[in-house]
Amino acid sequence: MTKISQLIINLGVVTIISMLGSSVASANELANELEDVNFIYKLKSIQLTDWEFQALQSLAENNICTAELTKNSRIISRYEFALELDNCLRSRENPISQEDLAILQRLRQDFALELANLSAKVKQLETNITQLKSNNFSPTAKLNGQILFFLADSFGQEDDSQTFSGFRTRLDFGTSFSGQDKLNIRLENRNIGRLDNVTDTLLSRLSVDGSSDNRTKLAELSYTFKLGDRTKMVFGTTGVGLNDIGEVLNPFSSSGDGAISRFGRRDPATLRGPGGSGIGIKHEFSKKILVNAGYVINSQDVANPEKGKGLFDSSASAIAQLMIKPEDDLAVALAYTHSYQRINDLNLLSGTGVEDANQPFGNKATTSDNFGLQFNWAITSGLEIGGWFGYTQASQQQNGSERATILNGALTLAFPDLWAENNFGGIIIGVPPAIADHDDKSLITEETPFHIEALYRIEINKNIEITPGFFVIINPDRNDDYALWIGTVRTRISF
Repeated sequence: MTKISQLIINLGVVTIISMLGSSVASANELANELEDVNFIYKLKSIQLTDWEFQALQSLAENNICTAELTKNSRIISRYEFALELDNCLRSRENPISQEDLAILQRLRQDFALELANLSAKVKQLETNITQLKSNNFSPTAKLNGQILFFLADSFGQEDDSQTFSGFRTRLDFGTSFSGQDKLNIRLENRNIGRLDNVTDTLLSRLSVDGSSDNRTKLAELSYTFKLGDRTKMVFGTTGVGLNDIGEVLNPFSSSGDGAISRFGRRDPATLRGPGGSGIGIKHEFSKKILVNAGYVINSQDVANPEKGKGLFDSSASAIAQLMIKPEDDLAVALAYTHSYQRINDLNLLSGTGVEDANQPFGNKATTSDNFGLQFNWAITSGLEIGGWFGYTQASQQQNGSERATILNGALTLAFPDLWAENNFGGIIIGVPPAIADHDDKSLITEETPFHIEALYRIEINKNIEITPGFFVIINPDRNDDYALWIGTVRTRISF
């Protein structure tokens, strides 16, 4: 716009003002009106051919400062231009000539209003961010769901089972109040047949089994939060077990996408036991040394005031674990667990191993001291080797003082991205819990059972996985020279 055009506009405005009856306006008032009209000129946009655009672009191309001017559009607003001018003024580091300095000073003067407004908006934004951080109490709830379908059967010389199918559904509601905590509520429904009811051995159990009588139940109610930068607390009234407090290093530990057998998921000596309600603490001394400890109680008994139940007489477990990570791809964990199981609630190894190992003294109250060693080593991106060894010393606490020693162990081989990205192969070879020594010599496991398992998880897409697999039990529960085969196809749908 030329100066003559501007003058014509200004004179036109003055004429209109005069016609509206401002006959008493003084010359100074008219001058003020003329100054107010100048803002119309200042609102014009910047074109690629304008001096301002070309001047700033020249400064940027000569590395005088940093400015990202685009030529995708032929017109930019004054505030967009002022933003790049501000970047230029802030980033100027190289020596500058008097000519370039004069250009910058002129640009700063011409866009003084826009630069001032931009600075004010930035300060206001910083203030708002500070207020949001100081008042960060915005609960966020996330819903995660999982559906498992099983198709399974067992095969052997004396096997009478039929091919069957089952399912498990889970809905997890995770809520965070501070961004460093999590309240988890899990609803679950399941109906998967227990093979041990047909095969007469706990060694044949799948990774998930049992029934909720087609009713949706509360499976977990827990709260995890941080105390400082290195300490985490776990508290729950339902669904909290030793494996939620102690670390499980086995890559096949998940019931949904891990081992297809119950035994193949984790050490039953130190990472299974009475539980449901409890509290735990996880402390990181350094990135290489972690300590976990906790106490869990049978959730069905803890709310019962009857004798032999309640908070202190119920079946319960206490765990202490030391985990060492000498390298990022290698971890070793040592654990000690003490368990007490009351009369009529005996399940020493939580339904894994030979039957006598779970009730070495019948249905009498029993305590056990359990020691466990586990490790996992990612040798390459496509191979992990791991395993565990569990030792249990059980003592009769009612109508006698017999003792029993129970051993178990496993070696695991994991193959991430086997044959295709995100697929997963695995082999588990182990000895399920068996009685190595007992005051009643007739209860010692004469023929050691062996567990051999193979699986291959196939990712269909990010929400669907299919895992075919099998495991074979050699010498199951005193059946010498007998092999029991279990085959299954597990499908997981997650959302």
